[in-house]
Amino acid sequence: MKTQVFATKLPVELKKQLDAVCALLGVKKSYLVEEALREKLEEMLDSYDLRQAQKEASGFHGLDSLKKDLS
Repeated sequence: MKTQVFATKLPVELKKQLDAVCALLGVKKSYLVEEALREKLEEMLDSYDLRQAQKEASGFHGLDSLKKDLS
């Protein structure tokens, strides 16, 4: 897989935590950051898809409304 350099600034404490976790688990920082980004992007897209489905659904009822109907 082709790769590209991605640089960013992190808060000092977050960088220390990243270093500590990578050292503890014996993983490379690039691996951990890549996996975390993939997971977060997937989570954000899932959330977006859910919001879009809620907007487009006819007769969509929220969880609170369903709970009231079942009571």
